[in-house]
Amino acid sequence: MPDHVETIIYEIDMLDYCFDRLRRPWLERGKEYNLCLEGFLLHYRNLIEFFASHVGDLKAGTPKGWSPRRLSTVEFDSIQNKAIKKHYGPISSYLSHCDRIRKEEGKYWKYVEMYEEIKPFLETFRKLVPSVPRPPVAMLGPEGASTANVVSPSPSMLDSERTALGLKPIGDKARQKQNDSTKK
Repeated sequence: MPDHVETIIYEIDMLDYCFDRLRRPWLERGKEYNLCLEGFLLHYRNLIEFFASHVGDLKAGTPKGWSPRRLSTVEFDSIQNKAIKKHYGPISSYLSHCDRIRKEEGKYWKYVEMYEEIKPFLETFRKLVPSVPRPPVAMLGPEGASTANVVSPSPSMLDSERTALGLKPIGDKARQKQNDSTKK
């Protein structure tokens, strides 16, 4: 069950991330803007499925399948939002069809209004089902997106560690000499 809660928390986190990115000033509405818009719409649609109990296995309307505890009637009602269901069809059409809707509606998504509609339910859900605290999302540029690991050998590094990294072993006497020089 906790995995189901984490799924919803993930969807909320991603929606928040995309919303934050969309609200930044854009010099042009190019590829990155479109990527953020599509991410926003995708995660919004997934949350419609949950909060409006629209489709799928995870539904706010059936907390027995995902909630780690029994919800009161007030709590249960606080995460129900059938009104957002109106966005499901247009979002699905936009995301899944390469036709006129991309050109015509792509420019007119009222994502700020949409977010304001769902925001109270996101906040209430987070309060009802606290999850593991997440660190703030860091915005990475192209240089920060590398998956490479950089290792800086220290004088106390063992020869076996140096060999595993493709470095030459330095031996005990040389290591002791390096350690002594770094302590000064």
